[in-house]
Amino acid sequence: MIIIGHRGARGLAAENTVDSLMKALKNNVDMIEVDIRLHGGQLVLSHDPTLHTGSYCSLDDALKTVNGKVPLVLEVKEERVIKKLKKVLASYNGDYTISSKLYSVLDTVKKTLPEAKLAVTEKWSGVRAVAEASLLNTTELHFNHNWLWSGFVKSLKHKGYTVFAYTVNSVDRAEELESWGVDGIFTDYPNKFK
Repeated sequence: MIIIGHRGARGLAAENTVDSLMKALKNNVDMIEVDIRLHGGQLVLSHDPTLHTGSYCSLDDALKTVNGKVPLVLEVKEERVIKKLKKVLASYNGDYTISSKLYSVLDTVKKTLPEAKLAVTEKWSGVRAVAEASLLNTTELHFNHNWLWSGFVKSLKHKGYTVFAYTVNSVDRAEELESWGVDGIFTDYPNKFK
């Protein structure tokens, strides 16, 4: 099972920071997920809308820290990020996937960065996730683990989808998901799984 550090390793350090990314790498994750927003004209890591007074890790610093050691999942939170993202990623040599809960974001990414790997992130609707993945011509789905059940996962796997579950912090739950065929989990505590 693929272990993906969630917002770096947010259970071990402040989320979406260089420290969090370093903790994820130290715990031998297979991939790292971060959230991307625009703040003061710069791409930064932040799950929530940014505050004028906030200080944030830049995407540039995050890319330098990870430096292709593991693939990244870049969750894009807002459409206005995409044009700048194309410029920043042009000089990055590591593997990455762009994910979003917003179909409009992924559709724009597909047109702007046609070579990028895409992933549909879905809170609860399997029907919507599969429909969006089909329109985007991707087979990677990221689901809230609370909505997954064995028959559904098996049907997705049978159709050739890669299924990642977020956010899983229990070893028992991870083992159950793996037994159903889930390919990987996003976790705040990668130290529990490696």
